[in-house]
Amino acid sequence: MRYGDCTPHPDAVCASGAIAMLPVIIENDALQMEVWPHIGGKVSSVIDKADGYNLLFNYPAEIPESSQYDISFAKSWYAGWDECFPAVAHSRYIGHPYDGIAVPDHGELWGIPTTAAIPTRSGITTVWHGLRFGYQFMRKLSLDGSTIVADYAVTNYAPFEFRFVWALHALMSMEAPTELKLGGTTAFRFDHDADGTDIQKQFVWPMVAQDQDLSHPAALPERKAWKVFSTEPVSGPAVVVYPSRRRQVTIEYATAQGPAAYWGIWINTGGSHRHRHFTLEPTTGRYDEIDRCIRDRSAGVVAPSGRAEWTVKWSVGPAEEG
Repeated sequence: MRYGDCTPHPDAVCASGAIAMLPVIIENDALQMEVWPHIGGKVSSVIDKADGYNLLFNYPAEIPESSQYDISFAKSWYAGWDECFPAVAHSRYIGHPYDGIAVPDHGELWGIPTTAAIPTRSGITTVWHGLRFGYQFMRKLSLDGSTIVADYAVTNYAPFEFRFVWALHALMSMEAPTELKLGGTTAFRFDHDADGTDIQKQFVWPMVAQDQDLSHPAALPERKAWKVFSTEPVSGPAVVVYPSRRRQVTIEYATAQGPAAYWGIWINTGGSHRHRHFTLEPTTGRYDEIDRCIRDRSAGVVAPSGRAEWTVKWSVGPAEEG
């Protein structure tokens, strides 16, 4: 691991023209990552060194110079990988002791500096503390050969049960054509579109509608967007295949004692901000809103004064035959 040099990211400069606080660079022979502890622990790039391809979506933007807490996510530097917690969409908690407390758009974490950023031998551990809720959120990122390991832990400081929605919100690039392969569940729900229309349509993966195959994002109609969720918990890995690159990313979710996770998939072909990107994210809820997930009992749960732990792995390598 090394810290960034004195050259700012080519796609992001401060509004004042000054060089912002620099990212931490994590790399080995297979992968390179940029992590910005002072910008909510954002991972702005994941480079596959086999061909130099950036797996994450980015665009020219200004690096935030101060906290962006409780603003619209769309008005921020929303590229790359952010942690959404304790919900994805702006919504209100239901239940004691936080009944009626609002969760900011895309959660609390992305809009505040991390409480601590601790370099490790092969990566970096970042820590956040809740502002409206009593929790500590910790993420340990490390590289193990061609695999990114993200270990998570949430500690509940309250003597009451805490429910949450977390999502590994990594916007991935569509510069190269992709194919999405899901292991296990095929039961899905179309939640909303680019305009935020509340659709709630059940379908069988990958055909969300006639001639709309979500497993091939590049072939979908232009200037549209789809947010869909699996209705059953993750039961196997998901794979993002890049046929023209002959590479793939395998995404795995694991936990010993919970919470269960679901697949949340967002595909944008220009319907939102004229950008093209997608995310295939494990998420501890079947909706973006905390209240909906509490009501349908899909939200993650931390026991009073308890702790919850889980792990996500991204394994990058050659595409498998067939």
